[in-house]
Amino acid sequence: MRDKITEILNLIKIKKFKEAEIKCDDIKKHFDENVEFLHIYGFVFFNLKNYEKAIVQWEKAVKINPKFVDGLNNLGNALSRIGKFDEAINYLNKALNLRPDFFETYYTLSEIFYQKGIYDKSLKNINEALNLKPEDLLTIKSKLSILSKMNMKKEYLKFLEKVIPYHPKETELYYKKAQIFSELGMNTSSINTYKTILMIDPEYPYVLGNVVQDKLLNCDWNNLDRDLNDLKNKILEDKKIASPMLLSTVFDSSELLFKASKIWIDQFDESNSSFEAQILEKNTKIKIGYFSADFRDHPIGHLIVKMLETHDKSKYEIFGFYLGKRHEENDIFHSRIKKAFTKFYDVSNMSNEEIISLSKNLKIHIAIDLMAHTGGHEGKFGIFQKKLAPIQINFLGYPGTSGSDKIDYIIADKTVIPEKNKKFFSEKIIYLPHSYQPSEKDRVISEKKFTKQILNLPKDDFIFCCFNTIKKILPNILNLWAEILNQVPKSVLWLLSDNNDAIQNLKIEFKKKKIDPKRIIFGTKVPIMEHLARIKFADLFLDTFPYNAHTSCSDSIWAGLPILTLEGDSFQSRVASSLLKTTGLNELVSKNEKEYVDKAVHIAKNQEYLNQLKNKLLASKDSNPLFDNKSFTYNIENAYSIVFEKYINKKDPEDVYL
Repeated sequence: MRDKITEILNLIKIKKFKEAEIKCDDIKKHFDENVEFLHIYGFVFFNLKNYEKAIVQWEKAVKINPKFVDGLNNLGNALSRIGKFDEAINYLNKALNLRPDFFETYYTLSEIFYQKGIYDKSLKNINEALNLKPEDLLTIKSKLSILSKMNMKKEYLKFLEKVIPYHPKETELYYKKAQIFSELGMNTSSINTYKTILMIDPEYPYVLGNVVQDKLLNCDWNNLDRDLNDLKNKILEDKKIASPMLLSTVFDSSELLFKASKIWIDQFDESNSSFEAQILEKNTKIKIGYFSADFRDHPIGHLIVKMLETHDKSKYEIFGFYLGKRHEENDIFHSRIKKAFTKFYDVSNMSNEEIISLSKNLKIHIAIDLMAHTGGHEGKFGIFQKKLAPIQINFLGYPGTSGSDKIDYIIADKTVIPEKNKKFFSEKIIYLPHSYQPSEKDRVISEKKFTKQILNLPKDDFIFCCFNTIKKILPNILNLWAEILNQVPKSVLWLLSDNNDAIQNLKIEFKKKKIDPKRIIFGTKVPIMEHLARIKFADLFLDTFPYNAHTSCSDSIWAGLPILTLEGDSFQSRVASSLLKTTGLNELVSKNEKEYVDKAVHIAKNQEYLNQLKNKLLASKDSNPLFDNKSFTYNIENAYSIVFEKYINKKDPEDVYL
């Protein structure tokens, strides 16, 4: 009989667990009281993922020998796999009482507390495991996951510095280190760390894209042309080189961005993505789920809050699924958004599977992805790849295609997605009648008193401005700005940044173009209410390209500040055009660089024309469709009803024109 056990152990060694199970079944009646056999039998079931049967065997083993430590540990592990966490913890603690230096037990306890969202206890147990095996790579990665969940960035970085010497060739650790440097604003350190990765593995996914991202954050354009050329070539070779969000900042090509999105979504698991059709009646109240990490004081929060509040709750139930953690206690946007929903769920600590299960249990009919390829580590596009709802829609957060056949529609307008570009979108298009972008007319402005002197702006010079994030400024647009400033000597350019490296680098670039750096004035980022109060001190907003002003364009139009844009080919390079055309200011849309420069100079040198533009903006605010939230919400609800009816009538998605 001993030979039979040896035979089973040999099968286990070569991972032939099904054959091992058959052998165990043959001899089990002879070994029903044998702890060693029961332990092996349980191990076979465990590896076949038959956790319940594994538990039965190990329970028999510890009943025979209550001090059988491996059995107690394995029971805890198996029970945790089926979600019986409290029972698992009980067995694991018994194992530790018998063997206080049991590495596997600490590791399993850490995993259980992590799944329960009790991160301090998870961290305590993983630290105990690391005390026993400080070089264990899996344990190191587990601790990094816990520190990330706890947002302990500095501790995360210190830990990486400590453990990388154990694994000097482990590129993933360097990648995590570079990401933390970037999140802490230490972009130079981040770039240097990415360079280390490329020395170890020149083909490591997404490194070059992250290098470019950090360069843009610092306005460090050293070898940028070479980097962008490499990015483009790698995409054409189907290489995993950069996120679609980064690429949309530097490339104006719908075709290239479509290809990049399809490459990007390869990282997400699509298994079990089928959705069992729901039997629905036409008069069913439509359940709409909005998913975002930006339900807070954030550009997306600013744009969407009024639309959510305006939804017709007699016809639609709207559910908010909050993927993020970042909001202040006194965040009025978070508070308003939360109240606007029929039900609001903070799912930031849930796994993808738990979020999907919640959505299905709530019987959400239409899932709205307000992020797609945005949000960094808070983004959860993977939940849409596995299907949250029978109808899934890409809206507002990412200005472009998801590249996924799991997303049925994208909400757009005829400017951001002209007919010729439809072929570069994986989704069917819902065309809204004006602009695709919602907004809010009745906004609160800070009572804080600003003056040009307080803002460090000259009293009499023409004030050009750009209130876009600094990473949208590229060499091509700076060249145009320098040309404009040269043609309008009594003018300044007002930008926003808190990044000293970026500020110094931009001043150097302007100096190369014979522009006195003193003419480039930097303001700091302030709360939106204060920003709306200071906008009026600018004369003309000069837009960036290829990534236009989006929310900042809406803010400027609302405040009466004309914005001059350069219209491109792709979604993100046509958003300002969409907003200006909706406002009735087509004359501020430039079709090429020369027109952009000429229009800017003409406006700066013609005060009467500038006054006409400003008056037109202010006079049209009440009639501007951008700020008619009631009509916007009605139109989007109409779109939801149309796609819902198509679904219940078992029709395939198709373009919707409203």
